[in-house]
Amino acid sequence: MSGLFTSILSVVLLNLMLPSSWEAFSIELIFAVVLWYLFMQESFKSQVFKLHKNFELTFNIIVVVSVLTTALSIHQFGNAFSTIYLFISLVILLFNEKTARNLGLFLSVLMFVHFQEDVWIFLYGALMTLIVVKTLKTVYRRIDVVKSASIAAIVGAIFVLLRWLLTGVIGKFEALLIAANPFISSVVVLGILPYIEYASRIYSNIGLMELGNLNHPLLKLLSMRAPGTYQHSSMVANLAEAAAERIGANSLLARVSAYYHDIGKIKRPAFFVENQFGTENPHDNISPYLSHLILDEHVKYGLHLAKKNRLPILIEHVIAEHHGTRVQRYFYEKAKELNPNVSEDDFRYPGPKPQFRESGIIMLADSVEAVSRAFKGKKSSAQIHAAVEETVMGIFTERQLENSGLTLEDIELLIEEFTRVVTSFYHKRIEYPRKVEEGVINGDNKSNKV
Repeated sequence: MSGLFTSILSVVLLNLMLPSSWEAFSIELIFAVVLWYLFMQESFKSQVFKLHKNFELTFNIIVVVSVLTTALSIHQFGNAFSTIYLFISLVILLFNEKTARNLGLFLSVLMFVHFQEDVWIFLYGALMTLIVVKTLKTVYRRIDVVKSASIAAIVGAIFVLLRWLLTGVIGKFEALLIAANPFISSVVVLGILPYIEYASRIYSNIGLMELGNLNHPLLKLLSMRAPGTYQHSSMVANLAEAAAERIGANSLLARVSAYYHDIGKIKRPAFFVENQFGTENPHDNISPYLSHLILDEHVKYGLHLAKKNRLPILIEHVIAEHHGTRVQRYFYEKAKELNPNVSEDDFRYPGPKPQFRESGIIMLADSVEAVSRAFKGKKSSAQIHAAVEETVMGIFTERQLENSGLTLEDIELLIEEFTRVVTSFYHKRIEYPRKVEEGVINGDNKSNKV
């Protein structure tokens, strides 16, 4: 219901800022309610909005500000300086294509109603919405936003000229101003985006690219304190990225989340097998119950680091969810030798289970990488496929993926992609013949003479 309240609040504030008749105000309220049910309600049903209150709060603020700013800009300067491109660009970068499209249609219709049914306002808004959705669907660099602005500028100028041909009406320098608008908007978007990301912890792909830089302080700390975990995370990132791309999920989010999913191991790296380089396993000298607590702690400490360093909310969820509610089987069996009546629930990770596709992919990639590390000797593609399938289907049958949004078709494709990537890790290498340098190998000092 908060989305409906936001729509109504936007209309109320709009009419306080730019008063209209009671009749017009009533019509706008009706349109706001109808538009919410037609467009905005769909966005609020999205899985991502259920993960954290920040998603809903940030989107609601953008809706209110976009309504007021767009209306004020049109009222003061005309359609040429409408800020609709700015806010739709911001939403598609922070949220997704569907949410941006819905906001664009909401703004276009609302402005059309408020400004005495000027159809050109609606057409321009709908046109900018279409351009943003088509050009900013996948953005990884700032220059991509500039390219989108260039297309919007050209289309905007054509739009004004077309209106002039049809109606004979054109403002002074209007074509030039409407062409400059997207460039100004793109500068504003790129300028305020880092501040919104830091405040809300909702990151665009541009922000994720920066977090994926291996020189990030957390990743450098991980590489120094837990080099085995760092290597493991890099391998998981390769698996997760390829798998996400195969099923149409956000491959960049999957890769970057994989880098950070085990950062909690920074605290006690020696208690994790990938960091035990020929040294004694400390778990051999403590009770399995204590071992269970230490393994749990790497998730809790990872969440602490994620909050402290203001990592994206989605990455925080991956840290919490990458083990789901699975049983720490090794320590459970070890405890069972001491007490046959021990419960599996005493050795479960706290969870929750993965709540979105990329989180589910990382859970699978994490387990597949661990299994592939245990391979001894050469493995054929069929053997690798069997091991991957057993691992993935084991997690699936435990119902760890039931909230992730992954379908059976996705699971089949993920198994294929994991098999392909793991097989590439173990591909055959050509043995090159050694060339014997007599002077060096046989110790002939004469060959070293100049």
